[in-house]
Amino acid sequence: MTEGADPWKPLPPPDKLTALSSRLVDPGLPWRLYWALDADQSCLLVLRHDPANRPANQLPKLRGLEIRLQVSDADGPAILMLRLKEREQREIFHRLCVDVISAIRLARTEKEAVELFLARTWRWHRLLRGGKDGRLSDDEQKGLIGELRVLRHILIPSVGVQAAVRSWTGPLNSPKDFEIGEICIEAKARRGAATPFVEISNEFQLDTEGVNTLILSVLEIASATIEDEKAVTLTTVAQEVLDEVQEKDSSALEIFEERLLAAGFDWLDDYSDRRWLLGAEHLYIVSDAFPRVMPGMYPNGVSRVRYSISLQECEQYRTDTATVRQLLTGGGDGNHH
Repeated sequence: MTEGADPWKPLPPPDKLTALSSRLVDPGLPWRLYWALDADQSCLLVLRHDPANRPANQLPKLRGLEIRLQVSDADGPAILMLRLKEREQREIFHRLCVDVISAIRLARTEKEAVELFLARTWRWHRLLRGGKDGRLSDDEQKGLIGELRVLRHILIPSVGVQAAVRSWTGPLNSPKDFEIGEICIEAKARRGAATPFVEISNEFQLDTEGVNTLILSVLEIASATIEDEKAVTLTTVAQEVLDEVQEKDSSALEIFEERLLAAGFDWLDDYSDRRWLLGAEHLYIVSDAFPRVMPGMYPNGVSRVRYSISLQECEQYRTDTATVRQLLTGGGDGNHH
């Protein structure tokens, strides 16, 4: 990295242990984003923001980096910081920071700036973690197809492209896949021919605390052969949604691409060898007696509870696309208790 390109070089060391030495990344940006050094002379990228906009989701864990959120008890700002622990990685850290900054330039609100800071960091988390070939696993492909289908067939027709894309919080590591006002949607995919069970990854996915209506969408999806003309690939499904976003509201394109990247999807990956047949979609309203595990149902200290639900036991909670669209447009009451 040349001296001119190293944004931390001109910074004086901070004068006391708790302080940071910092300067604004770009005075023209509406967000308070800084290059900074801490007392250990470690390089940081810092976003100061209103505590109300702090991320609710888990922070990525990256090798050689630390991602921290500091919230002071006083009326001060919250601080989201990305800190380099391994000094010899300064150049790649600089590239990561530049990438995060370019993502934040798209933000229209401070809350979105925080989201994009994390979404781009999650993308690097996946990149640096690296799969065998960098592609999503079969289960991840099916899960993403399920989410894209909800986006295209339920949300876009109900609330429009911009709101639909922004409501897609699953890739940002949020407990629910879609959050729109007080309505949340959790999307699942399952093998069509398999026993009618659906896997739930943790105790928060079907938790309705703070949610007015929670919809569970279960898409049947089966492996297909290359010869099957009705089969789709993850890339073709993503392309169809992209085309629709572009046609109906191209201003949402960048956010949609950002979410795809955060979900681990890259247009350069070749998914042509994995084909899928999409079957029926089943929709359920998750109300009080719905079979599920939630926080508070087990002793303290237990967490990340994975479990399966028998869909046969969920029949009485079944709903349809028209009802869900009506709920999303404010024309119905989802409180089926």
